[in-house]
Amino acid sequence: MNSKPWETLPGDSRFWCFSAAAPWPSSQDALVDAHLDALCATWAAHGAPVTAGFTTVERRIIALAVDERGHAASGCSIDSRMKQLQVLGDALGIDLFGRMHVYVRPDAQSSWELLSLSEARRANGEFLNTVAPCKGDWRAIQVIEGSWMRPKRG
Repeated sequence: MNSKPWETLPGDSRFWCFSAAAPWPSSQDALVDAHLDALCATWAAHGAPVTAGFTTVERRIIALAVDERGHAASGCSIDSRMKQLQVLGDALGIDLFGRMHVYVRPDAQSSWELLSLSEARRANGEFLNTVAPCKGDWRAIQVIEGSWMRPKRG
């Protein structure tokens, strides 16, 4: 059984997003895809299979989503997936759980720069977003101004 293609999961799917402390090398793309495919394909809650999928962005972001119309992800099943992500991060030699750093760039032609959250809030340009209530509300690359990082005033 394979994971579901990201595009086929409904917009109201439950959503998790992780930012790598560094980009993984392109030579590791197959490892990342295979690991995430297995993670999603074997996801079960209380013995019932969970419909899950993933996507990656810029070799820096991993997003997971679960269509809970069938079986919802349970706390234990989520913990198990987090452990599997830790195994992937260890294999890559990259922290996938840092929440206090953000990738920012001035424009689409520039390279991503890893900044602290407080630095990113003062920056201009766009960022790799890891926050959304559900899959359908997530936009991987967002403009900083007017986003959750720096809401427009007034």
